[in-house]
Amino acid sequence: MTQVNAPPTPRDRKIRREVAELAERQGFVHHVADAASGRIVTTMLDRPPAPLSRAERLSQLGHPFDPSIFGPRYRLTPRDPYQTSPLNWLTIYDANIARPDGEDHVHWSLPRDFNPPDPPGLRAYFGAPPAGRCVATLRFAGKSWEGLPGSIVVRAYGGPQAASISVPFGNYAQHFIDITVTPTAGNHVEVWADLKPGLHIVTFHVITLAADLVLDPGTF
Repeated sequence: MTQVNAPPTPRDRKIRREVAELAERQGFVHHVADAASGRIVTTMLDRPPAPLSRAERLSQLGHPFDPSIFGPRYRLTPRDPYQTSPLNWLTIYDANIARPDGEDHVHWSLPRDFNPPDPPGLRAYFGAPPAGRCVATLRFAGKSWEGLPGSIVVRAYGGPQAASISVPFGNYAQHFIDITVTPTAGNHVEVWADLKPGLHIVTFHVITLAADLVLDPGTF
């Protein structure tokens, strides 16, 4: 990673300039997924997803959700990657730029032929998740190389088995990824995100974990 207080290199400035130019014409994508089944539903948007529409899309996975789950929750970012009580932590692997000018995000810029045996990405650990079904939310921005189907593979688990969900990236967009996961009693929740071949520019902002407050079907 680039050191936080180090002066930006020409390559850093080039990456940041490219990200700024891409953001001028970005779209928005909302992915909802269930860790147990691996099912994923992707919706293209012209604005960031709001709580009600996010809950409605999550409900497509099989049961109603309360929009209030998008309020207070455990939250980890590049500038706040560690919490002691409960123990929650975030590790980011092989980012090209870490927290530029103190901002709260990291960037990856990947070559067209990128295909390492150990992909870059992140790992998040939540030591005392809420009981029952939870929703983990990750926010990325990024794009794939033209003509290549880039993706981020997200693995989420709260017990002995992990589920892998492939999140597709195309033209530059903000990606909001909501994943339901049900930890076994007394277990922690882990979420991994691996950057796969085909990706070009990727920015990571935040990961959160919240309790899924399920509504009575008659009230949704």
